[in-house]
Amino acid sequence: MKNALVVGATSDIGIYITESLAKRGFSLSLTGRNKQKLSVLKSKILLNYMVSVDIYEWDVTKFSLHQNFYQELSQKPDIVFFVVGYYENQTKARENQNELLETIQVNYSAVVSLINIISLDMEKRNTGTIVAISSVAGDRGRQMNFIYGSAKAGLTTYLSGLRSLLYSKGVYITTIQLGPVYTKMSDGHNLIPWLTLQPQVAAELIVKAGLSKKDLIYIRWPWRFIMMAIRMIPEWIFKRLPPF
Repeated sequence: MKNALVVGATSDIGIYITESLAKRGFSLSLTGRNKQKLSVLKSKILLNYMVSVDIYEWDVTKFSLHQNFYQELSQKPDIVFFVVGYYENQTKARENQNELLETIQVNYSAVVSLINIISLDMEKRNTGTIVAISSVAGDRGRQMNFIYGSAKAGLTTYLSGLRSLLYSKGVYITTIQLGPVYTKMSDGHNLIPWLTLQPQVAAELIVKAGLSKKDLIYIRWPWRFIMMAIRMIPEWIFKRLPPF
């Protein structure tokens, strides 16, 4: 039986990713900041699937815990899903340093720190898959979300380099370029229904991409062409456009 680690398992998408892996027979290691939510999720999985489940309550931005957390896992994962993300408000992030740092650390620094530790172990074992959720927001800096987008752009670049480094070692890195999904993080944002996914749909597509060892995939395919068009707009025009 293969083992999957889900970092951010209690997020809206993480819950469905966990269930998708359980129905495929993976034993699970789950992390989250809320012990009660983790316990409820564990009970639900044990009730419905014949798999083992270990839960770990911790905050991914606690960098000093990363090394010990990974060393103490009861099973080293065959595949890891990073489903952590944070985005509240662009204006608030510009005006409040704590909000700014939270946005950068959750979406970039903490993920890279933990992936670095895990990927070194997978490299030694010559096997493993890491699946990390980035965002179409990182394809070009836009007025409405450039702080969040810059963190995701950094993550996408990091994953690209790591993918090239580890391909010959039998380790696969999947980058998920996610567009809008109906989750708590997207509450209050103007979403276009035909471009926005339900979390259970997004989760299933993410799991399939990871298990297929995809390199980089736009989960909602029109975003590949939308962002390609946006990237092609000359800067002298782009800076004059209204927020979008």
